[in-house]
Amino acid sequence: MANYADYLLMWLTRQGVTRIFGNPGTTELPLIEALARQSQIEYVLGLHETAVCAMADGLARLTRHIQVVSLHAAPGLANAEAMIYNAAFSHSPLLLLIGQQDTRLSYERPFLGADLKDMIKPLVLDVWDITDPDHLLRSLRQAWARLQVEPSGPVALILPMNILSQSVENNEDPLWQAPVVPVRTTNQPSQEIIEEFVSLLARPIPKALVIGDRAVTNPEVLPALFRVAHYGHCDVFSEPFATQLTFLPWNDGCYYGRLPRQEKDLARRLAPYRHVIGLGTEMFRVFTRDEDHLPWWDQAQVTQVDSDVRYFHYAPGTTSILSSLDAFIIGVANDLPDGIPCEPRAVSGIQDLTRPRAEEWETRDGTEQFWSSLASWISPDMIVVDESISGQNALLRHLQRQEPKTYYAQAGGSLGWGIGAAVGMCFDQGKPVIAIVGDGSALFGLYALWTAAQYQLPVRVLIYDNHGYQILKDQLPDNPRAHSLLDIRGPTIRWQPLLAGLSCPVFESELPKEPWEFEKVWQQFISQRGPSVWVVHEKI
Repeated sequence: MANYADYLLMWLTRQGVTRIFGNPGTTELPLIEALARQSQIEYVLGLHETAVCAMADGLARLTRHIQVVSLHAAPGLANAEAMIYNAAFSHSPLLLLIGQQDTRLSYERPFLGADLKDMIKPLVLDVWDITDPDHLLRSLRQAWARLQVEPSGPVALILPMNILSQSVENNEDPLWQAPVVPVRTTNQPSQEIIEEFVSLLARPIPKALVIGDRAVTNPEVLPALFRVAHYGHCDVFSEPFATQLTFLPWNDGCYYGRLPRQEKDLARRLAPYRHVIGLGTEMFRVFTRDEDHLPWWDQAQVTQVDSDVRYFHYAPGTTSILSSLDAFIIGVANDLPDGIPCEPRAVSGIQDLTRPRAEEWETRDGTEQFWSSLASWISPDMIVVDESISGQNALLRHLQRQEPKTYYAQAGGSLGWGIGAAVGMCFDQGKPVIAIVGDGSALFGLYALWTAAQYQLPVRVLIYDNHGYQILKDQLPDNPRAHSLLDIRGPTIRWQPLLAGLSCPVFESELPKEPWEFEKVWQQFISQRGPSVWVVHEKI
């Protein structure tokens, strides 16, 4: 006789689910037994919750299809929360199936038991705590529907083991058979709003256009964004914590790179503009606040367009437009005249103040040549998963991406995402994938390489080893004693035996080297059948 775990898997199969990423425990045994009784859904085992959540997040970001993750009770959920935090900021559609202790033990402080709803609620769009078998199906359907609405993000079902193992007797509820009707959004912008926005673009004043990740998710919208930017003679910026590349290459005269993450630098960069336009962006989100608070928006009007009110910032002089981003951008582009010039109209003084200065592009000895060479070797269709942290700006200066959906960076700030995300993307088998990670980031997420070796996934992992948390050292430039506290040496990490234990071939190089020497190692690194790792040591 089938139980509720069997019915759960049958229902997920009907929705098109083909795999569940998981790291199991005792509360998941009913689900594991049900998985063993069927063949439609594959169970992708990971050695740690960090790995399985990062894998599912990476695959969800790449495909925009719902991915399912099985987590183990309170300890497993606690391990996974750092990656769930990242997935929340990248709006990845993840269905989290969280195991829970037997409900009959709920008043006895059971082993592995905890109030999981309180633990997970701040990180997900919604959570359903199943306490009765009859609630499972309807909660599951609600969760699936919520995942289809953009901006999406993780949702969670808390599943006690005794409910999953309970038999389903003569269950003829038609909802088990019926598919979830896709949710359709209809918040189209009015013609009046579109015409007002086009008039704003036509005004001959200095304008900044800040593009967020949510505005460039759909490749079909990118040509429309190009028309909007050039018609308005806008200086275009990516949002401060952009995790995808914008629709304009670095050499486009309109593009001025990613906005700074420090408030003082952000204020300096945007201060020259009379109007700042944000499309699907959190342009007010900064990393640090300076003692001298510099609210650049006091001197400018702000227009923000988004599909979710949570991302609006109600600064003085701000106009907020709630609309489907794709519909708004395409609607505006269709309203523009033909023959839009592709060159920006120079506004005196603006370029000098907003272009990154030469000194902002300097890196430590020997590194710039390496990032330039690396960018030239990466094929245009290769997916780059970037958790290089301190090397990210140097990489982006040289990495010219014309192919959509070939660059992804970490969203929330929780280390350990990059390797797992790249492994997860390999399950799509569409394009080759390389993860570029720092040594600190790599040490949080090595577990995922075991899964890559198990499936012989052709993921490439480049670990840039600067022997410490360089991104923090850069913020304390004149404090050598503090730098010593941030070193990862004494002992130095021995990567060869560590990674050999995960069945990954390892290549090691040290800076500085001639480009042709690097290229030889690159060819060996890239040509492996399964996963491979290249550790590049920065000579410090």
